[in-house]
Amino acid sequence: MPSCKNPRVGDSYTSPTPEYEQAPQPPVPPYTLFDASSVTIATLLGAPIAGAILMAVNYRRLGKEVNAAVVFLSGLAVTILAMVSANLIPASALYAVPIVLLVVMRSIAQSLQGPAVQQHVSSGGKLGSRWIAFGVGMAALVAIFGALFILFFIQQVSTISSSKVTIGANDVVYFYGSATKEDAQGLGDKLKNVGYFTGKGFTVLLTKGKGGTVVSFAVKEGIWDSPRMVSAFEEIGREVTPTVGGFPIKVRLMNNQREPKKEMTVGKAIIGTKDEIYYFGSATEEDAKALGDVLKTAGFMSDRGVAVMLAKGDGNIISFIVREGTWDNPVTVAGFEKLARQGALATGGLPVKLRLLNLALQIKKEVTVQ
Repeated sequence: MPSCKNPRVGDSYTSPTPEYEQAPQPPVPPYTLFDASSVTIATLLGAPIAGAILMAVNYRRLGKEVNAAVVFLSGLAVTILAMVSANLIPASALYAVPIVLLVVMRSIAQSLQGPAVQQHVSSGGKLGSRWIAFGVGMAALVAIFGALFILFFIQQVSTISSSKVTIGANDVVYFYGSATKEDAQGLGDKLKNVGYFTGKGFTVLLTKGKGGTVVSFAVKEGIWDSPRMVSAFEEIGREVTPTVGGFPIKVRLMNNQREPKKEMTVGKAIIGTKDEIYYFGSATEEDAKALGDVLKTAGFMSDRGVAVMLAKGDGNIISFIVREGTWDNPVTVAGFEKLARQGALATGGLPVKLRLLNLALQIKKEVTVQ
């Protein structure tokens, strides 16, 4: 039988050693991912949609197509909502909106994609370039402004083409702001009644808004430099005012390119309960009331329903509507001169032009009062 030897101390003995294989290293990702800082940069320049684009790119590179679509559409919706609601937010708080959106987008990017980006970097992957984030933000900004311009242009074309009424065959009233088609129709009908619209293709613009009511007339070159023509348009403004909402209004004279050349105020002050003072040009309601106090003290205004006109601008003018033949009586004319002098001293000083008008508002006598 074979003998079994126990190994002695000192004998060489080699025990079998198992061979361990080194775990394979994961491959370095061939793509880049954008971190929260890049999303913030893009959002800062191009609104939430720009940051959402970078997040969508990340999701696509990670193979999450559905997530990419959701984050892109969400960013687009938030951007549109922010633009639409900008008009509803008080101006004092409007500056805070971009800051809030910036902080929210950074937080979302960090929460949804922060761990994946960190693991990507740990695996040797690279981050997307900040310059690419900058470029995406700028491209989104240009696209937003381009879309706004197109929408504004379409709105303007639509407004110009639809916001008008034609009076007769050729005359047109365009209306803007809060003015309605009924306002424009009423204005056009009145202009036809007073003899301004006669089918010659005249254009008038009616605007209502925060600045009040404005009636603009497109006129021939130089009309705005003629005091008599300016007075005529002020009178037209006085006659049409009830059809567009009441006093005061602004009357503008513009050239054929619709550039404003002259603007006059047309207003009315009630003295007592029945007497009226119409004021034009640069005259104010305070001027009209001061003149009314003078005429009331003198006994001319005593709630008999009389009307007086005060114009300031190219010379100060006080006009009285009087009975037929009054302008031919020297004593009566002298009395009106005295009233005009007293009124002028209360509304800006002399000299002043005194006009006596008939019931058709035609000038029958004009005197300069020193």
